[in-house]
Amino acid sequence: MSAVLVTRDGPVLTVTIDRPERRNAMTYGAWDELGAAFQEAAARDARVVVVTGTGGAFCSGGDLDGGDRAAHPHAQLAAVARTCQALVALPQPTIAQVNGLAAGAGFGLALACDFVVASTRARFGTMFLARGLSPDFATSWLLPRLVGLRMATRLCLLPEIFDAARARELGLLEDVVAPEELPGAVATLAALLAAGPPIATRLTKQLLRDSFARGVAESLAAETTAQAVNRLSADAQEGIAAFLERRPARFEGR
Repeated sequence: MSAVLVTRDGPVLTVTIDRPERRNAMTYGAWDELGAAFQEAAARDARVVVVTGTGGAFCSGGDLDGGDRAAHPHAQLAAVARTCQALVALPQPTIAQVNGLAAGAGFGLALACDFVVASTRARFGTMFLARGLSPDFATSWLLPRLVGLRMATRLCLLPEIFDAARARELGLLEDVVAPEELPGAVATLAALLAAGPPIATRLTKQLLRDSFARGVAESLAAETTAQAVNRLSADAQEGIAAFLERRPARFEGR
């Protein structure tokens, strides 16, 4: 039985973890399935990718009870790393739709998305140390960049579950809404992103992601190359024409 569902609604592709009986905890096979879904999404023409979970959880991390086992822990965790890399490498903007628990690697899964929209039911936490484990799913890379080293250290070394209001206070969320409003809030954000110029959107996302590994000179060179690509696109001509004609632009990804 599949642990991951992929659906399409116009320009928006939704990847849903479907293990509600385990609060969407992930076996290593499920991580590989999720990673494959992200790799497939990268090759498709969808403009936005939404990541969510069924039932009352987003993703409670690795399945520590009913999970499968590989020959060695390193082989097991390689599946987690592959999935994280596939998500981070997605050229489309990504939105985590969180309507329940996001803990452990599930917390990292949410953080790895470009946007996080949560309901008031959402709960978050690293929780690795509470299980005698250390962070994975790039949590040790993402958290310091999002909240600073000192707060990241606190969240990892003093693990606790905290609510959506606290997550927003820490700068981890874009918005917190009532549970019944969550799908609509995500759909509105997805529509705004999907209406943007696909080529420039993907290049902008790549520039921002790569900036941590570049100096100013390298960033300027990368910006020059990206902007040259944009200037030659039909979308840029449409965007400029729309500005001059004072009308909404209609971007087609050309």
